[in-house]
Amino acid sequence: MTDRCPSRAGRARRWIGAQTLLHAGALAIGLGTFVLLFQTDLWSGVTILFYRGLLLLVVGFLITLAATVALSGLGRGWGLRRRDALGACILSLSLNLSGFVILPVTVDRSVSVFLLGQMAAHPDESFDADRARAVFDAVYLGTFRQMERRLAEQTASGNVAPTADGYVITPQGRAFIRFAGVVATIFRTDTRLIAGASAPAAPAPTLSLHRERPEQGLDVERGR
Repeated sequence: MTDRCPSRAGRARRWIGAQTLLHAGALAIGLGTFVLLFQTDLWSGVTILFYRGLLLLVVGFLITLAATVALSGLGRGWGLRRRDALGACILSLSLNLSGFVILPVTVDRSVSVFLLGQMAAHPDESFDADRARAVFDAVYLGTFRQMERRLAEQTASGNVAPTADGYVITPQGRAFIRFAGVVATIFRTDTRLIAGASAPAAPAPTLSLHRERPEQGLDVERGR
């Protein structure tokens, strides 16, 4: 009895150590492969960063799976199996997807990052809301043409369709907005971005009788 317990404990320690090394290896290989794939021209024609990232994630997953299956074969004496390699690769894929959405996609699309970049370019100057709005209109919407980019991306995604005088939302786009509304309700985000409230109309110009007919104004003054 005393001889069996240490052997079982030793096998358990070896198995835990092998699992740790396998999962750490999968995370390192998966992340390294994903980053290196972005430095290549693979699917560089896909202009939407998120879609290209998803494709490269699949490629990275397959490469990582092949590597970890080989590692699990080397660790068979420590209790590793091929299904362990699959579990490690799924974990690696999940973390890579989460990091990709949080970091590169946010940096690529965030208005807050754009504003911070403009402020970093002028560190000795102060920005109030009016200046930030003016920079946003002139640079983000004007020079960088981000609204045109968004419409092109949504057209490629199938959420909007071009018409003779602009774009219209498609059934797929309306379905996405309904889904976004559910997400916003669950996580209590700002639903104004989904509700599609109309922009306030510009106030109608007021006519001044004194400006249009100054002679009438003079007659009124004389009458008084």
